[in-house]
This record gives sequence, structure tokens and C-alpha cells, in this order.
Amino acid sequence: MASKQYISVMRLFEHCGIATGDDFNLSRTKKQLQVEFNVAQSGFIEVNGYTYTRHDVLEEIDRPDFLIRLGFHKQLWNSPAVLQLLENNTFNSVGISDEFKPLWNNKEFDEFFSPYFAGPFNYISRTLLTGWQVSEMSDLLAYEDFLLPDEREEAFQPIRLFFDDNVRLLRNINSGNYKMMRPKIVHWIDTDWHAFFNSLPHEFDDAKYAVVSCLVNIGVAIQKTHRRDCRKISEQLILLRDTPESLRSVIVSNHVVYTRGRRFSFQGRSPFWLIWVALALFRLVSNNGCNDDKPDYNNFKPVTIDRTYLVNDSSQVKKITDSIVKANKEDTAHIHFIQN
Repeated sequence: MASKQYISVMRLFEHCGIATGDDFNLSRTKKQLQVEFNVAQSGFIEVNGYTYTRHDVLEEIDRPDFLIRLGFHKQLWNSPAVLQLLENNTFNSVGISDEFKPLWNNKEFDEFFSPYFAGPFNYISRTLLTGWQVSEMSDLLAYEDFLLPDEREEAFQPIRLFFDDNVRLLRNINSGNYKMMRPKIVHWIDTDWHAFFNSLPHEFDDAKYAVVSCLVNIGVAIQKTHRRDCRKISEQLILLRDTPESLRSVIVSNHVVYTRGRRFSFQGRSPFWLIWVALALFRLVSNNGCNDDKPDYNNFKPVTIDRTYLVNDSSQVKKITDSIVKANKEDTAHIHFIQN
């Protein structure tokens, strides 16, 4: 079923002075609307910028279940955030939650609402994903249950395109071209996207796992040259729920390697501990080898050094260096790729 643009008949009823309470008379309403459209210029009625055509209005009120649907129209009219979503493709994640609460678990309402919801869901999804507003996308997906099977394909089309484009991009990234390609995938590194993945319906399981596999392999490829990036990606992967056990096992084991011994890694961009080691050795040599005079303790200015990194001679520096090289080799041996 194709999606339909929703424009509330309640606005038209109010404009025409048609009562919609317990005294609502369907036959009288039809006659009055016929008169209103007969006298209207160009055969349509415009109210506050919204245009009503004779065909659309009469098609709605001629439905055999219109009296039931009128109750739903009233609910939406009294739910401004939901009404804005349907009529103007505007999604207010803060105000809309409470308005949706009385609408849940009503099969008849879902059948009424779904054809109107598909179009706005499509439009808002495309806008949010284009701007990488994945947090807001997670909020929108909280209401995907209101979409029935006939409308889900149209509503979810922007999400499918999003995954198709990203899988195609991520599969072409390797250690050789990573530096050049990094700006195109920086969102996967520096933003929190795990909640978006966790909120996706099961229709996207395969697409989601394809992206996850690509990100796992990219992390393995760049672990030596861009340790921070692979660790940041891994921090999102580790937060994913309902991942297949085999994939989950690889994510967890790789994450352990990425986050192990961070303080001693030469791959980090800020190896400040080496500076402290050099400073400590310099002071040791200066005090013991290059100056035979007794140190002036009254004028001594202490330097704060993390005790973890303080060493007393060059042999200990060599031991630490050797242990790091060994640890890095062990890390490489325990990193796992995913076969696409």
C-alpha cells in the first residue's frame, strides 16, 4: 500500500463550524461539506496553509469505518507533536514520547496510522542519516512498530541505502589507503553510533553485521598505525547487543588486545612516559657522573614523575622496550579478521 499524506480533517471541521462531539451527525456533515466545496474557489478549501480537496475529504468521510477513524483523527488533533510529524515531517523526540503512549497496542489505530506514517518516516530518516544524526535516528526507530508490513519497505528505504553505501565504502578501506579514506569514515570513529545499531529492527540484521565485519577488519588493519582509531571503533562494537556469538567472540577478543597495556604502547600518539624516563636518566647522570660536587638540596626543584615509569639505569629501559615489542607481537598474533 502506498503512503498517504495526512492532513487533519479536524482543522477543516473547525473551519466549517462542524461539531465533532457526541452530537456529530455524519449525514449532515457530508451535505455541509458539499456546499462548502461548491462555493469554494477552484474547488478546494485552504485553511491555515493546508489545502483540502473535495475528492480527498469525501473519500475519507465516505469510508464505512469513518466514525471509528474520527476518534483517531481527534487523538492526533490533540497530539501536536505527532500531528507535526505527519503533516510537516517534523520530529520532536522530546515532546512526542508522551503523545504516543495512548496510541500503542491498538491494531485498528495501527491500520489507520501506518499509511500516513510511512512517508514522514522515510523523509525524516533520510534527513537524519544524511546529517549523521544517529542519536535522533535511534529515537525515531522507537516507533517503528507503528509501521505495518505493507508500508515498512517504503519507510525503511533510506536506512537500506545508508547501509548499502557504507558497506561499499568500508569494504574498500585497507591499511594502504586508510589515511586518505579516513575523513570519509570519521563518524564511525569519533561518534557514538552503537545505540542506533541496537535500535534497528531485525530486517537490518544482515546489513548491520556486514558493517560490523568491515569495521572489525579495518581495526585489525590499522592497529599498528592508528591505534587510537581502532580502539575508538572497538569501543562502539563492544556495546552492540544481539550480535551472533561467533562475531561477538571476535569483537571481545580483539577489544581486549586493543585496550591491554595502553600505558606502555609505543603506538600511541603521546608517549609521555618516554620523556619522563629520559628526564630521570638525565638527572641521574648529571648528579652522579658529570658533577663531582655535592648536590645543593636546598635549591633542588623536584619533578613529578609517575613511579610506574621511573627507571634507574639504561638496562631497565631496554627491558621495558623489549617487553613492549614482545607485547606488540603477541597482540598481532591474537587479532582476528572477519571473513566477508
